[in-house]
Amino acid sequence: MGKNDHLVMEEDHMEKLYSSGNPIIRWVFARKLKGISGFVADKNLKIFDAGCGEGQLIEKLHSSKPLNQYFGADVTSVAVEKARERCPYAAFKQCDLMELDYPDECFDVVICTEVLEHIYEYEKVISQLKRVLKKDGVLIINFPHESLWTVGRFFLGRRPIKVPDHVHAFSPKSMSDAVGLPIVEKTNLPINVPYVFSLGAIIKYKK
Repeated sequence: MGKNDHLVMEEDHMEKLYSSGNPIIRWVFARKLKGISGFVADKNLKIFDAGCGEGQLIEKLHSSKPLNQYFGADVTSVAVEKARERCPYAAFKQCDLMELDYPDECFDVVICTEVLEHIYEYEKVISQLKRVLKKDGVLIINFPHESLWTVGRFFLGRRPIKVPDHVHAFSPKSMSDAVGLPIVEKTNLPINVPYVFSLGAIIKYKK
């Protein structure tokens, strides 16, 4: 198996979650977008969404923070095509996040949401995200609380119970140890209760 062979995205995979017929799922994903958006300023920043999927996050950010410049990359062609249709004002690339084709220190904000748990060599991705981040820039990482997602999928009747392409599980401590940057701000999802009771976390680091 190649390093990315397990990364498969069906057409409109994320849109089915953001527009789910289940109001709980819609609310959880809306809270994620709102939480990440709250960590980003609107002052002509260059913002990079690493693992942009179909562009829902960039669309959300642009709707409330139009002064920024938006860039995205994803390894799957179907996601990049949808992102370009959704966000014609942004620049997208299909590429491997372990081998980003951007210069050093070119972005003010780098965002990586629910991506690292899918990648075997996630340390290489983190290294690349830090490389393309400007000095004093911010890195925003969102990741799921794997155990509670598994429980939630069981009670919602989703199968398989464990997300099959999640190859890692993180906690705020293990993620911060891997990133190795100072924490500026953090929140848990979908509401800011202790992580043990949360479905995920968003952490904002400063380079």
